[in-house]
Amino acid sequence: MLSDIDAQGIPEIVNLGDHFSGPLNAAQTANMLIDRNIPAIRGNHDRYLLTRDPAEMGPSDRVAYDELEKRHFDWLAELPETLVYRNALFLCHGTPASDETYWMEALTADGVVHMAGRKAIESLRGGDRLSRNPLRPYPYRTSRAACGRPPSRQSRERRLPRI
Repeated sequence: MLSDIDAQGIPEIVNLGDHFSGPLNAAQTANMLIDRNIPAIRGNHDRYLLTRDPAEMGPSDRVAYDELEKRHFDWLAELPETLVYRNALFLCHGTPASDETYWMEALTADGVVHMAGRKAIESLRGGDRLSRNPLRPYPYRTSRAACGRPPSRQSRERRLPRI
């Protein structure tokens, strides 16, 4: 992904958390992120890696935990929960109050994730914010003006492949 970002000439990126969970070669990913010094915040799975007993972790977190070195955990522990980027964007992982709460999506009773309604999204707005939902690993490409307004369902479905 970083090679693609470079190829597109994107000058700045931010990382909104959940850096290592899953079969992602956690140690190599950590080395790349540390070397790049990308502005980053801690997500809920990053917090789990730092605070949960490995025996109580889910499978993806446990794989990452076993691959990471002390220096990777130290880097992760130094990341803030939220960040104001360039005095313009408030960055958070889920919502400003919780790294586990959906902001842009809503979850139905039967476990289906869908775009949250505009009223629910804007109830947390309070200014320009950029959030990455804990369970949806997709990049946001946005300008400051677009931060508070979610993309239309059609444009979002074009950008996100069905899983």
